[in-house]
Amino acid sequence: MTSFSQLKGCLFDLHGVIADSSTYHTQAWHQLATDLGVTWTQHLADQLLGMSRDAAVDTILAAGNMTQAFTDAEKRTLGDRKNQYYLALIQTMSPKDILPGITPFLNELQANGYGIVLASASVNAPVEIQKMQLTDYFPLIVDPKTLQHNKPDPEIYVRAAELLDLAPDQCMGFEDSQPGLAALNGSGALSVGVGEPDEIKSADVQLPSTQALTLANIERALL
Repeated sequence: MTSFSQLKGCLFDLHGVIADSSTYHTQAWHQLATDLGVTWTQHLADQLLGMSRDAAVDTILAAGNMTQAFTDAEKRTLGDRKNQYYLALIQTMSPKDILPGITPFLNELQANGYGIVLASASVNAPVEIQKMQLTDYFPLIVDPKTLQHNKPDPEIYVRAAELLDLAPDQCMGFEDSQPGLAALNGSGALSVGVGEPDEIKSADVQLPSTQALTLANIERALL
């Protein structure tokens, strides 16, 4: 593993790490599931965390035993419908949706010269970053439309490191879900998990919340 002093880049997931926007996604997917007559459960909600739009549509259809009932074009239409629900919901997003401790941590990273990239599966990530007034921290955002594979595949984090002209093992990444951490670990980056212990047990560094995100805490956890 690369030593802490050799880490130069920071790769961020969005939902559940930077912003409390997962609630908006959950509400939009819940509405789509209701439209389709699919029973909404907490297990289904948990499955959708960190998924791409196409993968989430497939998961909802599978939950309703409707996998073969829609063509690929119809599935894309369902994904677009969910996105319209979501875009309507996030019009009220603002800095109030930034999770505790994130803005001070981003300031600390900038002050110490770390490169910062957003690596979210959401095509709406640039809009959300703008709504939360975080654009100055994230001039670099991976475009998920350019990717061939979704999390837990490591492609998004490999691409994020490339945007910084770094190898993944020169970076640390921040995630709150098992698929996201699998992607980070597969890329070779140092994985920092924040949140529930069961969700982040595969992380190299495990922190209870975003409020615990400091360079000192991460370095201490690696000792």
